[in-house]
Amino acid sequence: MNPKPEVLFDAAAIARRVSQIGSEIASTYDGKELCVVGIMKSCLVFMADLIRQIPMPTTCHFLRSTSVREEVAGSVRTDIVYSAEIPYEGRNILLLEGVVDTGITLNFLVDHIREREPQSLKVCALVDKPRDRKIDVHPDWAAFSIQDPLPRDGFIVGYGLDWADNYRGLPYLGTIPRPAPPPEGRTITLSQGR
Repeated sequence: MNPKPEVLFDAAAIARRVSQIGSEIASTYDGKELCVVGIMKSCLVFMADLIRQIPMPTTCHFLRSTSVREEVAGSVRTDIVYSAEIPYEGRNILLLEGVVDTGITLNFLVDHIREREPQSLKVCALVDKPRDRKIDVHPDWAAFSIQDPLPRDGFIVGYGLDWADNYRGLPYLGTIPRPAPPPEGRTITLSQGR
């Protein structure tokens, strides 16, 4: 049985922030067409709500990236599998991410998108955890920034964020105790580790 999450941000707080960010994005891109690119699957709910708060022409695309982390003999290797057939060239790209913590995956994706020469590229995250950063990368907008460690080394779930594909449908953001890591040497796929 999955533990019941402890509420971090309720549905009303999320709705307020998404509305505020939508207004800021609309002001930034006033008079331009915007290409919104969501990183699947964690940004699905956030993206659906945010694009309805941006009163301007938008196109929507999804890309999939998977971070695979392998721990062997005390060293950690992160492989990022990325695929997308999105026409970035010459467009104003708004990249949406569920959680930015280490920054490893986000930095990789931003670098690869820039290689395709968009007109502009900005990042919007649902949750930013700058305390966990391993690479100096920062979203242009974040609905919520969490500076302090989460209670019980918590893992953020809800509002599209999951643990093992559970909790995505919750209308709020909450935390669950971080599940135990796998035995040493086992490869794991990370949902939050971007």
